[in-house]
Amino acid sequence: MVYPLVPTFVVVALGSSTTLLGTVEGLLAVGVTLARLGSARALDRGMSPRRLLTISYVASLISRPLLALAPNVAAVGSLRVVDGLGKGGKDAPKDSLVALDAGAGRAGRSFGVLRALDTAGSVAGPAVAGLLLLVLGHEETGLRTVFALAALPAIAGLFTLRQVRDAPPAPRDRELPRTPLPSAFRALLVATVVFGLANSSDTLLLLRARSAGLSAAQLAFAYAAVNLVYALLAVPLGALSDRIGRRRLLIVGWAVYAAVYAGFAAATSAWQLWTLFAAYGVYYASAEGTVKAWVGDLVPVQRRGAAYGLYAAAAGLLVLPASVIAGGLWDAAGPNWAFGVGAVTATVALAILVLSPSLRPAGEGN
Repeated sequence: MVYPLVPTFVVVALGSSTTLLGTVEGLLAVGVTLARLGSARALDRGMSPRRLLTISYVASLISRPLLALAPNVAAVGSLRVVDGLGKGGKDAPKDSLVALDAGAGRAGRSFGVLRALDTAGSVAGPAVAGLLLLVLGHEETGLRTVFALAALPAIAGLFTLRQVRDAPPAPRDRELPRTPLPSAFRALLVATVVFGLANSSDTLLLLRARSAGLSAAQLAFAYAAVNLVYALLAVPLGALSDRIGRRRLLIVGWAVYAAVYAGFAAATSAWQLWTLFAAYGVYYASAEGTVKAWVGDLVPVQRRGAAYGLYAAAAGLLVLPASVIAGGLWDAAGPNWAFGVGAVTATVALAILVLSPSLRPAGEGN
């Protein structure tokens, strides 16, 4: 409910620049990265995954509805950092539970189920937000009211979490955590960091659509469309990665991403943007669950807490500079430059994925 409305709230309601929007969303990524590293370390030290999930969901519950009271961009940025701590803190414990429960043979499908269920909320939330805005109006008051109402599903999610069956930490050899992580995993981290430099905040895509004439409600529906495609394809594409290998499907996903960013740079009409949003959902379904299943394949169970935390940190490490750079390019030269540079950088990351010798045998062997 909150995410697709942030660009309109920051740029229109609060009168800020695209560069500041990129900075605010980059701060969210900083919070996500710090929490991912912290939660991975906590898991390795034996902290309960469910306890970590509870702490993370509480942080999101506090921060998102309070956007309704934010008086300025500084307050929005602070709340986005707290939200990032909650968003990032839940990734490693969720991924560890799924990888442990699924096993290697069903990891792709299992992560697809996780992503589909997670994304179903990202379909319903923006759709509800869009409908509310049609009733409440697209001005600042309507936006703030939707932010406040976002507390309701957050509270429901926190109570549902009580039904999650916890898992004890996997037994481990004292010496094993001191051994290096596999070379294929380290190569994947390098490719992920480069891709992260291309992966600026999705709010810039929404702002691009707004500049083409989409209303705040239409932006919410567009983001719902992204997540609907994602939710529908996550399970079948995850299962496909079990059969054809993680690397092959991740190559497809990153190639789609580069094409989508190139499309956003060149788009001239609203219908083209709607098509690109749908294609963006294909990228998420091809890449998100696949790469997490691949990490589980590459790393022994005793190191998965650290590996998932490191991967998640690498994925978010450069979102702040990527978002600030993209926002600065937009303000200085227009959206074509912002998205064009993102497409080129994603292509460089794709080349690393394709050409790295340590990734090729590991990926094709899955």
